[in-house]
Order: sequence, then structure tokens, then C-alpha cells
Amino acid sequence: RLWVLMETEKVTLFGCVILVLFCNAKHAVLASQAKPNVLMLVIDDLGWNDFGYKGSDIPTPTIDKLAGEGIRLQQYYVNRICSPTRAALMSGRYAYNMGLAHTVITNGRAFGLPLNQTTIANELKRGGYATHSVGKWDLGMHKWEYTPTYRGFDSFYGFYDAVEDYFTHKVGLVPIFNSSAGDGIKEPLIFKGLDFRNNTKPVKDEDGTYSTNLFSGVIEDIISNHNVDKGPFFIYAAYQSLHAPLEAPQQYINECLDIPYEKRRKFCGMLRAMDEGIGNITRQLKERSLLDDTIIILTTDNGGQTKQGSNNLPLRGNKGTVFEGGVRGTAFVWGAKLPKLNYDNNQLIHATDWLPTIVEGIAGLELDKDKWALDGYNVWPTITSDSETPRKEVLLNLDPPIPLWAYIGQAAIRVGDWKLVTGQPNCSMAPVYEGDPCPDGWIHLNGSVELPPFTPSLTWLFNITADPYERNNIADKYPDVVKQLKERIEVYNATHIKQLAPPIDLRSDPALFDDVWTPWLH
Repeated sequence: RLWVLMETEKVTLFGCVILVLFCNAKHAVLASQAKPNVLMLVIDDLGWNDFGYKGSDIPTPTIDKLAGEGIRLQQYYVNRICSPTRAALMSGRYAYNMGLAHTVITNGRAFGLPLNQTTIANELKRGGYATHSVGKWDLGMHKWEYTPTYRGFDSFYGFYDAVEDYFTHKVGLVPIFNSSAGDGIKEPLIFKGLDFRNNTKPVKDEDGTYSTNLFSGVIEDIISNHNVDKGPFFIYAAYQSLHAPLEAPQQYINECLDIPYEKRRKFCGMLRAMDEGIGNITRQLKERSLLDDTIIILTTDNGGQTKQGSNNLPLRGNKGTVFEGGVRGTAFVWGAKLPKLNYDNNQLIHATDWLPTIVEGIAGLELDKDKWALDGYNVWPTITSDSETPRKEVLLNLDPPIPLWAYIGQAAIRVGDWKLVTGQPNCSMAPVYEGDPCPDGWIHLNGSVELPPFTPSLTWLFNITADPYERNNIADKYPDVVKQLKERIEVYNATHIKQLAPPIDLRSDPALFDDVWTPWLH
């Protein structure tokens, strides 16, 4: 091109030298601004009081070091259950806008993250990122098009369902009851099969191997084999831990024998295995001289499930509720080259913010926000410099009062200091507390529940800044604030679409696919 310019435009040799020097200088600037790698760790059912740096009884030295050196997000919110959070995180949209706010996306159900939505992986691939998904997917598997390697990921190693056995990697579901048994007794018809894949191929030779160790090892291999000359990587590492069932190799449980409560002790073993794995991953990054060029993000998907050994104190509530223990998420960001480190960030942030934050803020790519109708914001300046968040409110839940198998009729919003909760407070089908799988009181390590007083109006108003543990319902004192926040919820409700919760499709039976959970629709 220079030769053509010289011949046709009579450019001087001096001018060409200047042009070449300018191009070299520009290339040097671009090289110095290379996009960082991104490692996103999603921890399942992590409670507010489970990491060591939070004052937990469980030692987590690797995680504590990263959090201690990083930016701890103290006003960060997620959804009350897993699938809605993962859908929001991956797409940048509120789950209710996609019909996914109501329930969990399990195997056998014909729905998932809509195909007309983008994903973090899709957007980063435009910027030259290698994209990898490891662990739990939980965003649909009825058609191949809903699975990770069709949603922007170059590779996938993990499982599709929301929960499975940590060692056998099998999922058992109860689609219907068999009424053919004598005397009117109904027996469950159980669909059971393997749910473990390397890309799209079933993995059948890891029976007996603990999934946390498998996932950590795969992430290490991805890092070890990454070709830095082809660009950065994005690893979406969605651990199965710390979700039920409570399973861990005995060697890790033995590290927790001083914990007096059996479920908490097993939970501790699970967390110890994961902390060890994350330590191995960061060590591999360092050995490959990639650690300083990697942003590490850690987030939970919802609050802790206290009936399975987790703990959310001093926050109120549990996984499945819209009180702070269910939706205030543990999260932090680590990066050796970040301008401001080791501090608590108290700006309002939501799971929907990760897509624009990672794509625009970290990777420096442009997003077509009108096309994707994002609910999230690029909060990278907020995180890295503690500047004011562009987010003024968070819709925490909007769920129609349809009495299905679980969560019904909950709505919640936070605007500034104020938080409004309306509707069903817990997971039961009536406003009762005893024996509820997700109590809305304050749950102690021994499992005892400090119950709040019954609220007949099913309306709660809190000043979260002044009352972060939600002990003082001031709805009667500030009726105007209640009215204003209900009006904000109605603004969202005006565009509310039907929330999906289809039954298990009998055509999905793994017995029809060599005992492997497999996409069954085309």
C-alpha cells in the first residue's frame, strides 16, 4: 500500500518513514492495552457467612487472599434461586423479562435462556476471546441450540441440570406418579441418567470422581493449553458446589472435624475442596505468567441454603426468599493491575450488570444495547474507582401468584436506601414458618430459626442502609414510600410476560437415550 501511495500520490520517502513509524507506534500502544483474561467463578448456594474473610467458621485461605487483595462488592444483588440469576448474568437482562423468574430450569423441561438473547460468550468471541464453560449450565437442554457450545462457548465440560450427584454425575427426576399400583398407592416414576459432557459427548469414565476436583482440573488444563498468541480467554467456571447433596471426599471433611454440626461439617468439606481447587487454578495462572493479566470475578447465584449447612447471618432469610439472606450476594473482583484494590465497594450492583461490565468495561468492546434491551449497566468504573453507580434501583423479584411447586407471589425492589417486599415471604404455600425449606427469619449455625413476627399485610419496608438485617418493618410508618415503590413495581409489571414453568416432558426419559440426559427436541 505504501508503494502504491508513493507512485500515485508522490509521497516522499520521508513521509513514508513517518507513516511507518506512526503505524509501529500505534501497534505498540494497542499491544500495551491488550484485553485481559477473565475468569468468572460462580459458586452455587453460597451464603453470606460462609467464607473465612466474612468471619465464617470455615477456613478458606485462597478465597480469603483474593478477596482481601481485591474489591469486595457489599451491595451486590442476585436472584433468590439459581436459574434466574444465571440467566440474568449471562444475558444482561432481568429474568422476568425472559419468562425465567419463576422456577428452576431442570433437565426434562422444554425451556431455557431464549435463543434471541445474546450471552457474554457470544459478545466476547467478537473480540477474539477463547470462551470456555466449565461446570453447571442450568440454562436449558431440551434442544442442542440451548446448550453451551451453541451459545458462544468454544468448549464445555460439565452438566446441564441444576443438581446432580457429585460422584456418579447422575440426575434423578420424578416427572409423574404411577397410579397403577394397587390399593390406590401412587409410586413415583423416576427418570434417571448420566448428565456429564465434554462438549456434546457424554463422559462415562469419571464415575466415582468428585466433580469439584474434576472441574478445577479442567480449568487448569484450559489455562495450561491456552495459546496467548491467539488472544485472551474467558472461562465461565460454574462450580456444582456448594449445592446439595452434601457430598465431599472424606479427606476434606476430616479438615472440619471441629465443627459440631453434621451438615455444616460436610458443607465445610465441600468448601475446603473448592478453595483448594481455586488455589491450584491461580497457581497455574501464575506458572504460565497469566495471573497479572487476568481479572478474577467471584459471585454466588443466590443466598445460602441453611438446611444444607450454609449460613447467611447476620442477614435475614434464606435461599428462595427475597430478604437479604436470599438475594444479597457475596462477590468480589480481583486483578493485579486494577487502579484501586483492597476495599469494600458499597455501590448498588446487580447480576445483570456483568454482561455489559465484562464486555464493555473489561474487554473494551461495543454493545448494541438497543438490540439486546439490556437491564444491566457497565459498572466497571464503579468497581475499579469506587465512583457512583449508574444503577439507581434493583428489581429483586417479580413473580406472579401462581401456586406451582415452589415460589409464589413474591415481589421486591430496592430503590436507594429503601427496600419493599410484598407477597409470599417464604417457600411454603401459605404464610407459615415452621418447617419451611427457606425460612425468612435469622437462621443460626445449629439450624435454629429466630422467627420474625407474622405480618398479615404481607408488606415489608426497610431502610437497608440503617437496617441492613431487616429487623424493623416500617411500612406503616412510611405509607407514601410504600406507595411509591409499589408504583415502581407496577411499571415493571406493565411489561411482564408469562413466566415459564413447564412440566417434565416424558419424551426426555434418559432410558430412550442410552441412560444419558440428552436434548430430545429438534
